[in-house]
Amino acid sequence: MRLLLLLLAVCALPLTAMQNVKSYVILNPDVVADVRPYEAALDAANMDKYRYFDKRNTIRFENGLLVELFSAHEMGILGLPVKTERVRTTEPEFDTGSIFHLTPDGVLVEVMTKTKIK
Repeated sequence: MRLLLLLLAVCALPLTAMQNVKSYVILNPDVVADVRPYEAALDAANMDKYRYFDKRNTIRFENGLLVELFSAHEMGILGLPVKTERVRTTEPEFDTGSIFHLTPDGVLVEVMTKTKIK
């Protein structure tokens, strides 16, 4: 019985460790008083449409917080789920200049996107 419990504990260890793996890096956490609400919102949001397959993308918040999103390739290596049909395959013709805002209820909102004048 002890052997079975030990085996279950060892098998569950990698799953527990993977729960702490993030799909992004916060580059300048010191610009906000508490980075935890941003981490919670990023963990809950699907940011795949802002990712590239083979390179990282940096997104910006109104308050200057910078977050570097891992590439889809990196996420695959880390065993993190990624919706590859939503990932950017090429560089956009122009920089969308997206700026994000964290609402008081912890939701990420894209508040500004520049558009190319035709």
